[in-house]
Amino acid sequence: MNYTAFVPARSGSKRLPGKNVKLLAGKPLIIHTLEAFIHADKVDKVIFSTDSEEYWELAKLYIDSDKLVLDLRCTENSGDKVKIFDYLRNNTKAIFKGIEGAFLMGLPTVPLRNYQHVNESIELFEKTNNAVFSATEYGFPISFAFNLTEDPVRLWEPVLDHSPMITGNTRSQDQKKAFHPNGAIYVRNISDLEAPNLVTLYQDAVPYLMSRESSVDIDNKIDFLIAETMLLHAENS
Repeated sequence: MNYTAFVPARSGSKRLPGKNVKLLAGKPLIIHTLEAFIHADKVDKVIFSTDSEEYWELAKLYIDSDKLVLDLRCTENSGDKVKIFDYLRNNTKAIFKGIEGAFLMGLPTVPLRNYQHVNESIELFEKTNNAVFSATEYGFPISFAFNLTEDPVRLWEPVLDHSPMITGNTRSQDQKKAFHPNGAIYVRNISDLEAPNLVTLYQDAVPYLMSRESSVDIDNKIDFLIAETMLLHAENS
């Protein structure tokens, strides 16, 4: 089967301007993700989807590979309200023109995902014959989750009915593990994108579990510092 990776990276981040090209351990953030898919054993092509020709030129400075190709998005397809899932669904034929098989997607904000994770995700896809999404364990038991209220007497309310904050069963070892998608890797057939009943990339998919260390998601300056520290430590160990 052919595998084509799709890596989206728009310009114009509001919370952290220039995030996708900000240097992380000596490389622009987007390069870490592009390299992970470029170096994966079974990935034939990596589509870099961006609205910035400057980002594309930067990518070519760091990556010299015939695998890397450009999907240049127009402004209306790259705003902060545009969901990548919708873009893929609405433009499947144009993005994957002449390409059959399966596609992978990885968000550039998860830079500690590497080619080995990509290889293992493909192996899981082939073994289970199901779509795949990467996930990681929550860092704190979600059983303690609560919402703030506008009630002047009771300022909070538990998310779960049997919250340990109500029952008193607060021992950490008694709490059930919970997991969440981390955005590092998705794998599924390209043809799925044209199925009318597909509403999310998690539909009929199995989770590929990654460590919390490999799942650092960069949203702010603190996340950058954490990811950079971990990358530099890995290089020196």
